[in-house]
Amino acid sequence: MSARNPMVGLFNKSFNKPSDLLCCAFGLRNSEIDVYFSLISGPKTVEQIAELIEKDRSTVQRVLNRLHSKGLAKRDTHTIERGGYFYEYSAEKSEIVRDQILNQLEEWYQATKSFLKESWSQTSQ
Repeated sequence: MSARNPMVGLFNKSFNKPSDLLCCAFGLRNSEIDVYFSLISGPKTVEQIAELIEKDRSTVQRVLNRLHSKGLAKRDTHTIERGGYFYEYSAEKSEIVRDQILNQLEEWYQATKSFLKESWSQTSQ
């Protein structure tokens, strides 16, 4: 499975809702969007999310791991009195996600600007 390039078609992309921008900025799939927005209302366990979005527990766990690695979800560990633990997930604060998107956009802008100024006329295609 290949990763989708979030910058493809950016110049003619319009953003009508937050999920559009999240898909573009983080390359999220529909299942990741569903899980992310289920966390907006507050912390949840894997089981709670699976029931809410009607997906298999193992699918939700994989999606949560991807969201966590992308900085979109936080994971808190809770211990069980008789032994063991479980995770509770929550969405990263919207301000932090917004700043991540703005940073990505600024990095892309600077790299593109640099390329156009320094390499565009030297590139043969």
